[in-house]
Amino acid sequence: MTARATAERHAQDVLDGNLGRIMGDFAGSAFTQLMGTGGPPQPTTKWEILTETPVDDAVEFQVRYSNDAGESLDLQTTWRQFDGGVWKIVEAKKVGA
Repeated sequence: MTARATAERHAQDVLDGNLGRIMGDFAGSAFTQLMGTGGPPQPTTKWEILTETPVDDAVEFQVRYSNDAGESLDLQTTWRQFDGGVWKIVEAKKVGA
């Protein structure tokens, strides 16, 4: 699976509330970094990948999570491929923070 396909699957898991798969996508302290953002709007009804940027051995995505009330959260996630071809989030932060 490509980094893009994995990021898209992850974003859909956020919408679907698939916490087990969401948590499994993080490596190291990346989830702890994300905890300070307050999380995506509730309920989250839409996601959109705004940018995709290769950086050395990783890929950065800027993703917008939003809902029908106009609430949104933009995140920058850095994905790196691990043994076995599995892509994991190694850094996550709120855009503009």
